[in-house]
Parts: sequence; structure tokens; C-alpha cells
Amino acid sequence: MKLARKMPIMAALGIGMLLPLGTMNDNVAMAASEGIHVDQVGYLEDYSKVAMISLKGDSKDFSLVDTATGKTVYQGKLTDKAYDDMSGEYVARADFSDFKVPGTYKLVAGGEESADFAIGKNVYAVPALQNWRSYTLSRSNTPMNDKLTGLKIVSGHAQDKEAQVYFTDKLNKKGDVVDASGGWYDAGDYGKYTTTAAIASAELMMAYEANPDKFFKGQLFFPEGVQEENMPDALSEVKFELEFMKKMQRSDGSTFHKISGAQWPGFDKSPDTDTQQRYLYSTCTASTAMYGASMAMAGRVYADIDKAFAKDCLKNAEKAWAYLAKEKESVYRVDEGQESGSGPYNDTADATERCWLAAELFRTTGDKKYEKYLMTAQKDVITRKPSFFTWDDTLALAQFSYAKAAKANPEFKAKVQAALISYADDIVDTIGKDGFDCSLKQNEYTWASTKNAVTKGDILLLANQLAPKQAYVEGALSQIHYMFGRNVLNKSFMTGVGENPPEHPHNRIHESTGAYVPGLLIGGPNAVSGGDPDQTEYIAKYNPAPAKCYIDVLMSWSTNEYAIDYCGAGIYALSYFMQPDKNIKADDLKLTRDFPLWDFK
Repeated sequence: MKLARKMPIMAALGIGMLLPLGTMNDNVAMAASEGIHVDQVGYLEDYSKVAMISLKGDSKDFSLVDTATGKTVYQGKLTDKAYDDMSGEYVARADFSDFKVPGTYKLVAGGEESADFAIGKNVYAVPALQNWRSYTLSRSNTPMNDKLTGLKIVSGHAQDKEAQVYFTDKLNKKGDVVDASGGWYDAGDYGKYTTTAAIASAELMMAYEANPDKFFKGQLFFPEGVQEENMPDALSEVKFELEFMKKMQRSDGSTFHKISGAQWPGFDKSPDTDTQQRYLYSTCTASTAMYGASMAMAGRVYADIDKAFAKDCLKNAEKAWAYLAKEKESVYRVDEGQESGSGPYNDTADATERCWLAAELFRTTGDKKYEKYLMTAQKDVITRKPSFFTWDDTLALAQFSYAKAAKANPEFKAKVQAALISYADDIVDTIGKDGFDCSLKQNEYTWASTKNAVTKGDILLLANQLAPKQAYVEGALSQIHYMFGRNVLNKSFMTGVGENPPEHPHNRIHESTGAYVPGLLIGGPNAVSGGDPDQTEYIAKYNPAPAKCYIDVLMSWSTNEYAIDYCGAGIYALSYFMQPDKNIKADDLKLTRDFPLWDFK
């Protein structure tokens, strides 16, 4: 019997294939979800397996169907429905955790069926590699010919080798020329920012540091033109970013805040054709501290792989520390026009970033002066309950690093660790109260909400390394399930992954070259009106529940844009659960369908 696979109107049309602002219509814009919500990638054999059901009928039963044979292989009972405030739906649960046979399945309930999904021991391996590889395809100043996506870059902002300083201060004059080449583009534009470079590179190094045996050379299938280092591909990729970051450090230890053009490039401008002059803007103590923390971490992570590089990274971290020891106030320089072609990342309170720098330096070197700083100048900060870490709040990262330091004071370590564990327990509690097992509270459906949910899962994995608890691991997996489509929108928020990924990510590389890059984690639902014009109109017109405040349109940068720190959250989670597999081939990472460019007509 052929069952009906009902797609929401938005999904059927590319999930919100909206016309330009002011021309939305009811049939296209309103997000009516499918009734069966699954992780569109799959479930790990030995962990919980749950689907969410929001069908309008009174279905009581569900079954699993093997997609290869069409046979029913498992049957179960749905839980009673309960109202979920975040989605505005009545939601039941289909629990098939005791079914562990590897294969590809669909879940059937109420005469409808889910997207196909896998059950296996390594279902996240390919998405993890796509996630990692998205950084390679975001490299600037790198000629490449990627046969997996069709992306071809000749030079990619060659003018970054002669970037001009935008301001005058005691170190530089406006117009000074600085080589700021290399590094990853931050997001859907072509800016490169010290803040997100630091936190993204750190997330990737943390993924490696947690499970180094999972990474090997040749794993990421680097495109033609990308230079390979004699180390695991993952560390080779991060090293490329760290080398760029070094160029952003100034002679006194501070850092330039960002490099970009003075105007936002059009979507017809590729990395090769966006030839406008590029400028180095601002200096910021928070981004300097984050830079130093990432460099201190590199001094540890690369120590046994590339000693000279590791030593240089640590030296740069110590230089950043010395600068901040003299510059005790939080500084974010503002010059007129500096935000005309790039985002601000205007962190004006740097206490948590200074804590992170001190913690990483202490963990790497064991020098007690860094611990003394935490125990005195920052004792009230480092011991308070954190939030999820992000570019303007790195407290949780500081706490984890200090708790992992071999020479940490036992009593003070206990206080720091307790604060982090307390927050992890709060996250588990939030997950348990949410109809989709999502970690987000109502006020957390903001810009980058998907990243924030996955980051909360990452914090659970960090907590599990300090105080193991199965609820932490399962909670982290639940955020992966949410990311890959077990949400009210049935939307995978990672490009190219799952049956229903973003069709129109806010990404100039895709629009200008035609190459759709898989593995990019986009922002997701943003219930705070004012994020962008399309999102604002959508919220005003339909007043959707918080978890439905997402539209898959090119110009919704507040819901449908990726960023390297978003992707870093995915990297840590997926790398934690993937297993190394040298049988994976390059073709396994190829897209199985085309993704259209946006129609501006």
C-alpha cells in the first residue's frame, strides 16, 4: 500500500519559497508541519530512538517499515498527546529505542509516513565530514576545484594580501598595508572576523582533542588546489585558519577585529569577482582574548604534531595576555563607516573572554599566574553559572578548560566545575519539558537558535567528560535530532543533509557560483522581530509559535544564514558520535539532487 507522505506547503515549495518582501501569500508562507517528525539522518543503534507525532487525528499506534523490503519490522504505541508551547502543537512520542537492526526505515502513523532515516552505529559519519569539509570550501585566497560540489575558485579575494588599515592609532596609520590573506569566510558574506575565527577554530580543536583517534589524513577529500599538511586533515584545516589569525595580531599583542570590504557585495559577486578594496577594521579586547585562547589551545593540541607551529601559537597567546594585562578596560573601537559592509560582532564586555584566555594558558602551560588571575581578579565570574558559549560569552569554555587543567587547585576547581554542571543539569531539565526534546527556552529562539541548541548539547558533552551521566549524552543527541529534522518544521537545518534541508541559504558562494555547499549549519527559528525584513513581516502577519519562526528564503539572514561558529557547534557534536571509517568514499559526500538559485524576479 502506498502511504501518503504529506509535506507542509512550505516544504513542498522549498520550505518557504517566498517572493520578495511584500509579496508573501498565505499558501506559501504559513509553516504547517508534517505530522511525523524524525531525525532525517538517523539514529544510533545503542541510544534512544524517538520520533515526535503531531498528527491531527487520534492515532494510537505506529510502525517501522523497512524501505528496502516494504515490510513492517516493528510496532508500538504512541504516548498520549501533550501541548508543546514552543511549537504550538499537541505532540505524542513514538519510542522504538529497543529496535536495533541496522537499515533504512520510515515511521508510519495515522496513514502517513515519515522521511526515510537510517539506524546504525555510524549514521553521523558522512554529515560530520560534510560539516568539516564546509570549512575547506569557505577558504579565502585559495584556488580550488572541488569535484564533489562543482565549486571552482581562482584566487578568492587576492586583494587581502594588501588590506588597508581603516583607522589611525599609536600603532598604525590609516591606509597602512597589511597582509591579511587566508582564513575562512565567516558566513554568507565575505568578511573574516577574529571573534568567530577564534571560537570556531577552538570548537574544531576541541572536537579533535576529545577524540583524536577519530581523525586521519585523507579524511576530508580536499579539493584540487588545497595544500595538504602532514597531519590529520582536521588539524590541517584548522591550521589554515590559525595562520590567518596570526596575521591579525598587532605588534603590541592586540588584534585587528575584522577584514571586509566597505560595501556588502551583491549576490552576483563571487570570491573572485568581489574585487573591492578590503579594510582592517577596529580593535577589540574581547576578540584579542578569544584569539589568545584559541592560540593557547593550539599550543597544546599541535604540540606533538607540529612542534614549531605549536610553540609559535603559544608565544602569540602569551603576547595577547601581556597586552591585556596592560589594557585592563574593555575596548571596542568604533570608526564611522566600519559596519557598512560587514557585521559588528561588537562585544563590549570582555570578562568571560579574559577568563577563557587565562584558563587555556593555564591548562597548556601549568603556570600558576594564570590560575591566580582566575582565583582573584575573576573569581566571581569564573564561578558563576554560565550560559551556552558564543562569540560574546565564553564562560562555559573557560570553566571546562580550567576543570581539565592538570594542576588546578582542587577546591577552586570543584567550585568552577559545579557551576558548569549545574548549568548542564538545567539544560537536561529544559529538554525534559520540551515537546521535541529541544534545549531552547522561549527566550532563546533568537538569531542563531539552532547553533545555540546544539551548543547546549555540546555543553552536555563537556559536562559528561567531567561528571559522566547518560542523561547528558542522550540530551546532546536530542539536539542533533532537532538539528536534523526532528522539529516542528521537519526541517534539517544543515545544508544538503536529510530529506528537507535549506533550499536557499543566505550564502553568496552558492548564489554567485552555483555551487551548493553541504554541511553548513544555518541559524534556524528566530522569534525576535526585526532580524531581517522578511522575518519581520512573517512574524507580524502570522504570529507563529517560536519554533516556527523560520523561513527558507535567501534574504532572511536572521534565520537562514550559516556562520563558522554555528558550524563549529555541529562539528563538536557530530565528531563526538561519529566513528572513523576509511571505507567512506568521496562520492558518499556528494549531493543527491540539485539546489536552485534564488529567483530575484
